[in-house]
Amino acid sequence: MPHYKRPEKYYPTVGETVVVKIHASECMMHLGLVDKRLPVRILENGYGQLRNPVDGRDDGMPNPLSWISGFYRDSEGYYGTDVLEIGVSHSVTHTAGRFYVYVNGRQTYGVQSLHFEEMRDEARAMHERDIPSAEVRFVENSLVLGSWWSRSVPVPLDTEIRERVTGTARDTWVDLPTHFNLFAGRYRTEESRAM
Repeated sequence: MPHYKRPEKYYPTVGETVVVKIHASECMMHLGLVDKRLPVRILENGYGQLRNPVDGRDDGMPNPLSWISGFYRDSEGYYGTDVLEIGVSHSVTHTAGRFYVYVNGRQTYGVQSLHFEEMRDEARAMHERDIPSAEVRFVENSLVLGSWWSRSVPVPLDTEIRERVTGTARDTWVDLPTHFNLFAGRYRTEESRAM
């Protein structure tokens, strides 16, 4: 089972959706959201947009991140201390525990695999076709939100692939900041295909 460790101090990017534990600001107490775990889309200038955990739509008006959860600002920008999951999205199209190719931050439909190398090669081919935003992400179900939500983490195309070869298969693993020793696919060896 993949290991996921939440960052203690996380700097989200504008447009990213993260899951946070709601803190007890006057606004959040008034809305009855204190201590709930909810998705927040990060906006510019230290604001965030709560999203409905059921349908994924924007919920209410944007609020300062510091009103929503444990967000602070330092010389590097805004960071959260109670970020429970990063890179979450609301979609019925994801199959959890797979590698996907994303273009311009959106999933490319039908381009998915249990094998990292296949998706890496697909993203590289897209780069050659002048699609520089193509990237590989590992996607799995959210641990905090309902079944319509998944979380993804980008996998650099130059990620080191470890392997173990037996007589019939080549098993591969990769390491990601959120997943140590992530299984990245089993490939049948030439000897087993010849049988």
